[in-house]
Order: sequence, then C-alpha cells, then structure tokens
Amino acid sequence: MIGIIDVGGGLRDIYGAGVFDRLLDDGVQIDYCIGVSAGSANCASFVARQRGRNLPFYTEYSARKEYMSAGNLLKKGSYLDLGYVYGTLSAEGGENPLDYDAMMENPTRLTIVATEGETGLPHYFDKREIPRNDYRFLMASSSLPVACRPVEIDGKHYFDGGLADPIPIQKAFDDGCEKLILILTKPVDAPTSDRRDYIGAKVIGKKYPLAAAALLQMAQKYKAGVARAQQLQAEGKLLLIAPDDISGMKTLTKDTAVLTVLYDKGYADAEKIKAFCEAAHA
Repeated sequence: MIGIIDVGGGLRDIYGAGVFDRLLDDGVQIDYCIGVSAGSANCASFVARQRGRNLPFYTEYSARKEYMSAGNLLKKGSYLDLGYVYGTLSAEGGENPLDYDAMMENPTRLTIVATEGETGLPHYFDKREIPRNDYRFLMASSSLPVACRPVEIDGKHYFDGGLADPIPIQKAFDDGCEKLILILTKPVDAPTSDRRDYIGAKVIGKKYPLAAAALLQMAQKYKAGVARAQQLQAEGKLLLIAPDDISGMKTLTKDTAVLTVLYDKGYADAEKIKAFCEAAHA
C-alpha cells in the first residue's frame, strides 16, 4: 500500500495543493492519505478528485477579512475563522464545496490528524466518521493555538494536529503503508524555531497544559520526523517532496505572487512521484 503524508504549514501548503493537482493530472493512484493541519484539507480534495479546488483557498479566499483578520479576533476570538473556511465555503451550497459523495466513494483511505486539548495526544479521525456538511475534523486539524480557538467535537477540544504528530510516518506504517510519499512545505534543511511555540504554549497552558507541553515539543518532533524520513528515503521506502526555497514565507503570509510560485514548485516537484509509485507497484 502506498501512502502520502501532507504535513500542512498554513498558506505554505499551497505547495501541497500543487503536488496533489499534479497527481490527479498524472493519474497516480494513492491508497492512503494522511493530512495534518492544512494538509488535511489538501488530502480531502484529492480524495474527492477535485483538481484545483484548493488553489483559491490560498490565493483568493485568504485575502478576505471573513477568512482571517483582526476583526475576526475581536468579534469571534479567532484570527482564522475556520467555520467560514470549512463551513460557509466548503459545505454543500457554498462557494467551493467539497464533493462529499466522491470523497466517500473513493476507496483511498483518508486520515485526519488533530491534537486533543485535554491530553495533548494525537487523535486520528477516519473519513468514514465525517458527517455530511460537518467538517469539524478538518477544522480541528487546522486549529492553530492563539490564531484559533480549539474546536469542540463530542465534548472534547482539539488543536492543530502538528502539536502532537507533525510528521505522522509511524501512523501511516501502522495503518498498513509499505511505501510513503512525504510532502513538506519548507526546505528539508530549513532551521526549526520554537520561539513562537513558547508564546502559544503560554497562551493555552493554563487551560490546556498537556496540549501546551505538546506544542513545546513540536519543533523537536518535526526535526526527528524529517531525519527519519531522510533515512527511509535512503532505504527506498519513502520519497521526500519539499520546496528548495519558500521566499521567506511564513505560515500566514498572504503574498499572491509568492504563493503562486510555491504552487508551481509543488506541481513541478511532484513529477517524480509517478515513477516512485510505478516502481512500488511493480
């Protein structure tokens, strides 16, 4: 079984959107998708076979005050309005709906990673649990501390999946994958910094101390995940797809020109995936 992991990275994950569009154009079959944060949304559209659906979320909708703004923070307590992104825009009748039926009918498995606020542990949602027009699992996976309030599902509160499992290689293997494709949204050798994580941990620490502890460990877990991926690639078990440069982009940088370049990089870099998958199926 061949799996693909998209680790997210906010608006930087337009790179992943380019990768998935190339896979659809090339007719590449993937058996298993696992997404973290924005990566979960990219994976959902890929499994629904909606080529190009994610692109305007990065290049167009992100500029809207309803999507992210100081006004949202003042009025709703969240800089990012995930309800607007995954409800107003994505539900049936919305401006850019996710094709729920196509996503469910596709045999490709989809796993969405979130972090439990109360325990700080990863929670892995399966697409079969997603109710029609209720995309709170995607919201939960993308709920960045400070920028967003945690998302409540069945009495539990969830933060971004990257806190607990930023590069879910082991989960993919545990679920039966034999070969993996890993999408990163910054260069493999990019330095990791936990300075902002300390700020986020301080903000959420009083109410969610275990999630705060997970956040403080996130940079180190990410670094370890990249190192493991490089070793697996040397063994022929994994293919790393990562941009060589991101032009200084941060998680929430809204620069259409840079975003477009990053999308094009993802589309071009994904060329090597087809050969990797063909060799794995041989």
